[in-house]
Amino acid sequence: MTAERFPEFPEPADLSEDELRALLERAVPQLPAPAQRLERVKEKAARRRRRRVAGVSATAVVAVTAAGLVLPGLRDGGTTGSPAPPAVSRLAPPASGSSTASGAATDRREPTPTATGPATGPPAATEAVVRHHYPELSGLDLMLPADWGTLTAPKTGAVFTSSQDLGLPTDGCVKPLDGFCTPLARTLEPGGVLIMMTLQHNKLMADKFRTSARPATPSEVVGACRTVGGTAQTTAAITDTADTDVIVQVSVCLARPAKGQQEQLDDALTNAAFS
Repeated sequence: MTAERFPEFPEPADLSEDELRALLERAVPQLPAPAQRLERVKEKAARRRRRRVAGVSATAVVAVTAAGLVLPGLRDGGTTGSPAPPAVSRLAPPASGSSTASGAATDRREPTPTATGPATGPPAATEAVVRHHYPELSGLDLMLPADWGTLTAPKTGAVFTSSQDLGLPTDGCVKPLDGFCTPLARTLEPGGVLIMMTLQHNKLMADKFRTSARPATPSEVVGACRTVGGTAQTTAAITDTADTDVIVQVSVCLARPAKGQQEQLDDALTNAAFS
């Protein structure tokens, strides 16, 4: 096997200057002209910018699409975030089988508690009180919150006032439990009040109550009041200062009364008047 032979080059000393220059030109490749190198650099930079712009545009399209899927409010022209679900109200069990289809209850707005209070009841809210007139009770006037409703039981003549919606039971309160009818659309909420009033005519008893100046007094909570969530009960006998035989017997059922609430009701009963 013969060894590979490389081409022999003449020694530099044996070459003339022109021959040496020609030999170097053949051995070393010529570089492109400076102008050509600048054009290639510009072309590479332009291609790099086009790729970068295309990548940013694609990323923006993907981000907008994702935002439209995650935030439906943006598609509908609304605010950011998911729309709030509709509110669901929960009603307490009906009281005494009441039905708003019977009786003559006044339309009124259901008060919304602003805060949850301690075990003794929510804090008393500042409510506007107005004169409530009861023609069925010989013209009795009571200063009570403006949004309280009134209902009359035609079969018994009893008049009811409450901080919650009223509705007569199917029997029309003819046979109330423990003598106390509870015509409520639902059980009393904390701070709720139900007042039952009945008119009597007895000159002897009216004179007795008038001279004793009997104020509203706490009494035992009867079963009917407890059934609708009551935790306290007050009774009173209201008489006319005009020396008549009129007596209005009052029974008040309260559910976890707020601080000062029972005293305010007692004052309203004690300072009642007839017109």
